[in-house]
Amino acid sequence: MSMIVQPTVAQMLAMPNDELRSVDPVVMNLAVAKGLSALADLDIDHYVRIADEWGRDLAMRLPTLEQEFHNSPQNWDNDIVMFKLGLVCWYVDEVQGVGYREDHIEAQQRTGRMVYTDPNDLFLNGLLDTGRGTCANLALLHVVLGQRIGLPVSLACVGSHFICRYDDGVTTRNIEATETGRGGFSSQTDEYILKKHKLPLTAQTCGSDLRAVTPREMLGLFVGLRARHLENTNRMVQAEPDYLLARYLFPNCRSLYVAQNQTSVQCSMNLFDPGEKGHPIELHRWLQEVVTVAPWKRKPLLQTQQKETLNGSVVDDFFSQITVGM
Repeated sequence: MSMIVQPTVAQMLAMPNDELRSVDPVVMNLAVAKGLSALADLDIDHYVRIADEWGRDLAMRLPTLEQEFHNSPQNWDNDIVMFKLGLVCWYVDEVQGVGYREDHIEAQQRTGRMVYTDPNDLFLNGLLDTGRGTCANLALLHVVLGQRIGLPVSLACVGSHFICRYDDGVTTRNIEATETGRGGFSSQTDEYILKKHKLPLTAQTCGSDLRAVTPREMLGLFVGLRARHLENTNRMVQAEPDYLLARYLFPNCRSLYVAQNQTSVQCSMNLFDPGEKGHPIELHRWLQEVVTVAPWKRKPLLQTQQKETLNGSVVDDFFSQITVGM
């Protein structure tokens, strides 16, 4: 069997958006994963074949299964979209027996935070190999299968959590991919999710959460997962460039913003001595100056927003005002 040449991360970064949209999320996810030494030998084609096989199997079942909907559409609020999303969840859960890692549920309840020392818990290969995963790869599997049967689905962020989101430009639906093993599926409204995860409405309106991400943003999320593993294994110097790249690809993602800033602050301790601008101690002092000066007391900036470009002196003035908290 001939091997299909899959694009590298570097090649995907150079692709225009229309071309990147044609890249299989399985390929995108595992190309990023191969950047880790522990997963450098991944056979991406092997996992693409598994996803294709599952997608074909689900597609073959659709005509028969959809007849159940047409026999009693009222049981699904006359919503064929919800029915098809339910079929994807049913196929993952009951046909393939895929579910959330039970030991992770216990660990999260005990500590309140997950530490991903095993990269297989974050990327799709681990889920397809073991049948057990986390929100990172479970949500992606639902996206991968949904796309293979023609549904306009993508990942969406809920804080640092991932869900599968349907969005055809008119209708949106959320699928909580970690609700498996119960013979059903979970679709929650945006309002419920914001309240459940204690997120402000800003998380959604700023373009970060509860929005189907673009392919480029999805690539950013995958790079962020790689950074998360590096961070959780105390490789901050390697994690920081990945977080910076992830934020470049998905600049409005709030969870990436927090993770990148925290990682960069930790890395700065190796770059600067105490007392130097750039060291966390000086950053702390600078932040105190900035946030304690009331906005109405700040020196008004020159009316430069009407100019197309800023000259060097204006930029210097601008940043000097920020630096002294004015």
